[in-house]
Amino acid sequence: MTSRERMRAAIEFKGPDRVPKDHYIFPGAFWRHGRKLLDLLEEHPDDTGNQNIKANMNKEPTDPNEVIEWRDAWGTLWYRLGGYTSGEIKEPALPTWDKWGDYEFPATVSDEGAAKACESIEARHPEFFVKGGGGSIFQLAQHMRGPANFLMDLAEDRQEAHELVDRLVEHHIENIKKVLPGKPDCIAFGDDLGAQNALLMSPDMWRRFYKPRYKRMFDVVRDGGAYVWFHTDGWIFEIMEDLIEIGVQILNPQHTIMGNKRVADLIGGKVCIRTDIDRQYIIPRGTREEITEAVKEVIALFGNFNGGLILHGEVGPDVPFENIVALYEAYRDWGTYPLDWV
Repeated sequence: MTSRERMRAAIEFKGPDRVPKDHYIFPGAFWRHGRKLLDLLEEHPDDTGNQNIKANMNKEPTDPNEVIEWRDAWGTLWYRLGGYTSGEIKEPALPTWDKWGDYEFPATVSDEGAAKACESIEARHPEFFVKGGGGSIFQLAQHMRGPANFLMDLAEDRQEAHELVDRLVEHHIENIKKVLPGKPDCIAFGDDLGAQNALLMSPDMWRRFYKPRYKRMFDVVRDGGAYVWFHTDGWIFEIMEDLIEIGVQILNPQHTIMGNKRVADLIGGKVCIRTDIDRQYIIPRGTREEITEAVKEVIALFGNFNGGLILHGEVGPDVPFENIVALYEAYRDWGTYPLDWV
């Protein structure tokens, strides 16, 4: 099987030859491990052409004590220390609603930019599975308003919050429609909806406010012939079935914090799971044996449905090289169908 055939077989429960892989490696891991990490990736390539790591691989390290500030396209001011790859909001684009009536969204993808994106998709190696970007409507609204402000907006059911998120949905749909002609295999969305042990809003509020808006975007993707891929960190147990109901076909939840078996009992075999091998303890601090058992556990729970699984584990700068080797060797050694050992 080509990688693309393997991914599609896993998503559609049609019997891949092995569990497909989708790596993610943060820039700090490349800064720490250098050439030997690149060599390891050549030995264990993933099934998406390493799309997730190419940009991070080329980022240059900066002084770890340097404070870096930048303003994003939406007008939010961010800052971070040079040794980190994520930042904190210093000044949201809309700290109050006073200027909402005059706020201008950034332009959507230009026709020229969309044409180039479509050309790059069409020029892909046909053996690899290609993702397009779908955007965010929960996290982006938090960034624009400030997290505490936006959560209060939701609690108060502010009309401006409805208007903001509706405009975000329209903005994303316009971009998605411009990329779909290039025939990406999927459109990937990302919104971290949970904390460690609870949703960041009640399930009822999510269903009332967000569920129909996500469905609008997902319908456009599926009508355009692409899969819906949805990433979310944090606890989302109460709404996983809702996400499947409105069209998610590849779900990337932080399943370990909710209980692997509990998640598998609820949605195993109903949606293709892109795993999140425990990155809070197992990947950075676990032994080779613990890493191997963690990989075997998710394969047995989520991948034993004639497919239904994509192996993934985030690698940050805190992960020793030997643990990365153990992770990728476990993928190789235990991910071949049929799963006779399960």
